[in-house]
Amino acid sequence: MKILELTDVSRKDTLIYYRREFMANAVIEVLSKSRTIPVEFILEQSPLGKIDTKVNIKQDLDFPVLPLISKLKHYIRDMDERGVLP
Repeated sequence: MKILELTDVSRKDTLIYYRREFMANAVIEVLSKSRTIPVEFILEQSPLGKIDTKVNIKQDLDFPVLPLISKLKHYIRDMDERGVLP
């Protein structure tokens, strides 16, 4: 399983300044086939400066979800560090 990209990333409006909510489509490769899965994710900054990432997959899948969530969190953190997220 490999994360190819996140497309159609849009930020939800929220009144809490230390919490950023997003919606996107994750393009993943599973068994040499590409699939697009809708996801929602939240980046929340703790009082000590650490950023917590929460991912919610909006579609039922026919393969293990925990490895996918772990890889998505890593991919999202990397995008945030590079400043690519809106």
